[in-house]
Amino acid sequence: MIKFNIYIQRDHFSLQAVGQLETGITTLVGQSGGGKSTFLKALAGLIRPQQGRIHVDAMVWLDTEKGIFKKPQERRVGYMPQGNIVFPHMTVLDNLLYSRKSSLEEARKLMKQLHIDKYEKTKASLLSGGEQQRVALARALLAKPQVLLLDEPLSALDWDLKEQVRLDLMAVVIKEEIPCLWVTHDREEAQVVGQHQWRLADGRIISSGL
Repeated sequence: MIKFNIYIQRDHFSLQAVGQLETGITTLVGQSGGGKSTFLKALAGLIRPQQGRIHVDAMVWLDTEKGIFKKPQERRVGYMPQGNIVFPHMTVLDNLLYSRKSSLEEARKLMKQLHIDKYEKTKASLLSGGEQQRVALARALLAKPQVLLLDEPLSALDWDLKEQVRLDLMAVVIKEEIPCLWVTHDREEAQVVGQHQWRLADGRIISSGL
């Protein structure tokens, strides 16, 4: 479980987030530019909030009063950002083993679960958008994270790919039994995917559903 109470100020918005992320998939929706991606980056350690605290169990990732700020590599976070999320010049297997936190056996097992095992020796640049998303998820999971952060994981996919990729992502994430925050602009997707639903409104994260 990850608990947070943070305040972030940006030029065009401020964000106050208080709550806890439990095991399973939690979806977060909200208007574009409202701070959803910024919140994920704060949890991942890519942005330093002006005030607040983040901790996982007994480990403190952020405490602004005590001057504690764990860098991304010091946090066990699996993070899938938007955009270019694979190393195109590397094979699928090399992408998965890049962090060196998992074994060849673990990588091949996860490739099979996500239906990308036949692309083990294929360069990532030759894969479809849906296949690249699966590679990115596998790489994030093989980092052995305490929390998984997915920023619009289906947004770049064609309509006919979204359903299968969504099912694959959900099945693997739920099986791993770790907290997962899934950001989306699509309320229907959020309701289908999320075991818990949050929304970002007026600079605050509200966990009372959609």
